Order: sequence, then structure tokens, then C-alpha cells
Amino acid sequence: MTKLEFLHRVTARLKYNPLWAGILNKTGRNLYNKNWIFITGCYNSGTTLLDQILATHPKISGLPDEGVMLTDQLVRPEDFGWRRMWGECEQDMELSPRNQSKKPKRIKKQWSHFYELNSEFLQEKSISNITRLNFFNENFRPAWFIHIIRNGYAVAEGIQRKAEVMEGNPYFEKGKYPLSLCANQWVRSLQLFEEHKERLQNVIEVKYEDLAQNPSEVVNDILERIGLEKFPKDYFEKSFTIHEKNSKIKNMNPSSFNRLEANDIKTINEVAGQYLTSYGYKLFQK
Repeated sequence: MTKLEFLHRVTARLKYNPLWAGILNKTGRNLYNKNWIFITGCYNSGTTLLDQILATHPKISGLPDEGVMLTDQLVRPEDFGWRRMWGECEQDMELSPRNQSKKPKRIKKQWSHFYELNSEFLQEKSISNITRLNFFNENFRPAWFIHIIRNGYAVAEGIQRKAEVMEGNPYFEKGKYPLSLCANQWVRSLQLFEEHKERLQNVIEVKYEDLAQNPSEVVNDILERIGLEKFPKDYFEKSFTIHEKNSKIKNMNPSSFNRLEANDIKTINEVAGQYLTSYGYKLFQK
């Protein structure tokens, strides 16, 4: 285990420990004159894929985990018993004293332990940070906000399948969330970004389906827009490690669609039909 891996593991476990968080803050570096990239989107939308690809650029440094895991200043939905489901505890997160008193300088100093500080661009990806867009827009400058959108059928199915419901959660005994909650999480994520995007410094929106079909075009367009050198076209022929699985980039929507039954499609249509059509996705009928 490397020193960075050890530091990551300890911080993820002790992020709210006052002594450990204080040490990270005291020994951290001030991050001045840096460009910031924040990758946003719903769960299961390709945020990790995009984060991993961009972080391999020689002028971009990413974090080894979601930024919320590496500071004591940012609450997580898991703090309120909702894994992969911030939409059901959004108000709790907002009203949390820790969330209301978050300090940008302390966040940067704690994160500084995990970045390559000679990089021009520092990148962060935390799903729940879509609830804090104004905070990052005001305190991290200059910044680019890259919003990735994926077909809501695949997102809802993926959230329900992947979320390990926490003990004490109302749905713990059932072992999974209702699909309606998962579809609503997708909708709420889109709503929140739409509410804030006009005030954000720099916004880039991409679709997961376009990224999966033509990663070279999508990623290089992002790099060009933020002023960085493009990757060579054959760069995307290699495999990337996503959630500890190494594979080439491919569209995983069909496998998610195939898991949906008629009642599932009906539920998603009822909750998210309007947003599916407004974002250019065809409604399924079964």
C-alpha cells in the first residue's frame, strides 16, 4: 500500500474525527491560482467514467475518491441513512450545521493532500455536490461544471440494482428502493442543475450515450472548451478502470433496459416521462 493509498483509506474512515480532520487542515497546502473542474450528474450516469478519463490528462489532477469522502466539511446522504439517494434527504443535508458552516479554505487544504499540486487543473466528482453548486461556484474560481446526463430508464434501474440500503432506512427490510424513488432521484438531479446552471461560471453538458459512442469527440470537445490539449484519437482504444473493473468504453444502457419489466417501465414513465422526452429520450411502451 502506498502512502497516498494509506492516507486515503484513513481519511475516508476518519473524515469527521476532529483530531484527524484538524491534522489534514493544519498540514494541507493553500490551493491558490488553480483551475477547477467539477463533474456533476445523477448516480449511475457515467460521472465516474468521465472523471477517470479526464484525470489521465497530464494537466488535470483528480482525487482518489469522491471529494466528500476527503473532508469534514461536506455532508453526505449516507450520513442520514440514504446511500445513493440524496433526493430523499436533501433538506436534512441543507439544514445540517456542518453543511451550513462549510469552509472553502479548509476543504481545499484537506483535499490538497490528494492532488498533484503541480497540475493546472484540479478535478472533483461527488454526486451529492450537485446540491452545493452555488457554494462551489462562489468559492472555487475559475471553475468548469461538466454535467453528464444519461437515459433515465438506465439510471433508475441502476440505482435500484446497485444501492445497498442502509440499516435503519425505511426500505432496509425490503433490500432495495422502490423504482419510483430511483426515477425521482434522476428527475430531481436534472431539476437542481437546471435551477442553477445559468449562474454557474462555465457549463458543459454532455450525454452519456454520446460519450460511450464517440469518447474521442466528446472528451476532446471538453478539453478544447477548457483550453487544454486534446487526446490522440487512438487514446480511447485502451481500457479504463471504473469501479474496480477494467474494460473498454461501451454503452451499458441495453443491459439495463433488458432488466426492466412492463410494470417498471410504467413506473418510470409516470415519474419521469416528462423529463425523458424533454431531454430527447424516447418513451418505452411495454
